[in-house]
Amino acid sequence: MFQVVSNGESFVYTGDYNSTPDNHLESAWIDDCKPDVLITETTYATTVRGTREQREIEFLEAIHNAVKNNGKVLIPVFALGRAQELCMVIENYWHQHNLKAPIYFSAGTTLKCTIYPF
Repeated sequence: MFQVVSNGESFVYTGDYNSTPDNHLESAWIDDCKPDVLITETTYATTVRGTREQREIEFLEAIHNAVKNNGKVLIPVFALGRAQELCMVIENYWHQHNLKAPIYFSAGTTLKCTIYPF
């Protein structure tokens, strides 16, 4: 997030952000300010979503069912933080359930930024 102040006016610019902490990242924050203009990403702006825990359970159960039925799962992830978060969530679940199915991780720039042994 960036705040720019010029001639007594200010604007804040931000891309995607999360106000709920993840397993490895804190929530986004910005000092108390009242910008004249706010430019932000708004994919889920009007969407009411379940808790993170509930979404994770549904996500992991869907993957587990696919693997149990000899299926394959492809998860497109374009953000580095999100890719890392999903790796942690999946790995923890794999260990808890003693699953042996291989997990392959390939995501362009994300792969170059993350060394994550499974």
